[in-house]
Amino acid sequence: MGSLLRGRELRTIFDSFCPFDEDLSLKPEDERITLLAANSNNWWETRAFVMLSALGDQSPIIVQFSHNSNTKIGGLTGKVFTPEGLGYRGNAALYGARANIDWITSEAEAFGADLVAVSLDHFALPEFEEDKQYKQRACPTGAAGKVEAAWSFIEAAGLADEVEDLTPDLARKYQAYLSSDEYIEFVSDFMGTVEIMNPAWGMIDTEGIPPVLDFVITRDIADAVRMGLGNMGMMLEAELGATGQSGDEVAYEELRGGELDAFAELAAAFIDYTGAEGIAYDIGMKHAAKAGETHEIDVVKLETVQRRIIERTGVYVPFAQHGGTGSAGVAKGLIGKQNVNTAFLVAGSQARYEHFDAQAEKVRGGDKKVCGTDVETNVYLEAVYNEALSRMEPTGSYQAGPACFEALGW
Repeated sequence: MGSLLRGRELRTIFDSFCPFDEDLSLKPEDERITLLAANSNNWWETRAFVMLSALGDQSPIIVQFSHNSNTKIGGLTGKVFTPEGLGYRGNAALYGARANIDWITSEAEAFGADLVAVSLDHFALPEFEEDKQYKQRACPTGAAGKVEAAWSFIEAAGLADEVEDLTPDLARKYQAYLSSDEYIEFVSDFMGTVEIMNPAWGMIDTEGIPPVLDFVITRDIADAVRMGLGNMGMMLEAELGATGQSGDEVAYEELRGGELDAFAELAAAFIDYTGAEGIAYDIGMKHAAKAGETHEIDVVKLETVQRRIIERTGVYVPFAQHGGTGSAGVAKGLIGKQNVNTAFLVAGSQARYEHFDAQAEKVRGGDKKVCGTDVETNVYLEAVYNEALSRMEPTGSYQAGPACFEALGW
């Protein structure tokens, strides 16, 4: 067959892999499964991930395309080499989205992969700057109601002490941000990408956005997808607080006791208010981990928060682990979706380097065979495939196709 999973199909698979029993006790580890979410930055990474998914009994995999990777594939001037004087009139984000979805759809069909789901990853919101005078593209009247509604919900939930104090002045600044050129352009790019790619999963990156504004934005985007686009299928991933950034040297602070309970309540209320179906928050990871760099997973926080979300909403909301490259292990099931990007880029680049280094004289001499397309279609592709296999095996999802097909009724 060979076709991409849609959002409700991915939702069904996640539900079947829920790590909690009906009484909300944690299932034994050997009964829990995490899905690998592999970021693709080029054609050959996409092919490697699809081939891995299609092999044997098949394995579920989420292939992720970030706003950054879409704009690079789309040829955005300033992000990719562009000859001086050459004009560019297209929307690189949307052009790249079309190119990527066409390619992965064809790859799934060609290799007969039935368990590949497309995800949008790290569509980053413009930074909120409290002292900035935002250029308005729209009247902020509607924004005021959105801010007031979120604040009223937070107060009614008894969580006002867990977020910033929403003074009238700060509320006006939030309204200005929501009506700004930057925010409206972001929404336009995200909605356009969702419309083109029809992904099973979509993530908005609200890193650094204050909590109250995060409530507002996430609800706003969720409503725009569901009501504006009429897309009831895509699973929206929401981000509450930091998830770890490249070069971030701030030490991870564990929450325990009352502090952990308060955060769990806030996260559960966040999901309740926004209707998001996936969530990310800080569990001690960092992006772009270098070789040998590992970070321990805060399993206590994960279990506490994930259980509390189900208690409040009645819905299993998969946790998305960012910075999976440097994770010290796999918290199977508690992590629903393990994001990996850096490891694949490193594996592919190291394979290229070793290939050229071993035949340096032939490269300098212009040997076509050594310098040809086989470097990408064999050396690079095989290295990425092998790295993806090594990352998938510990998750429990490798060759889990029969369980997925059963859950889907196929």
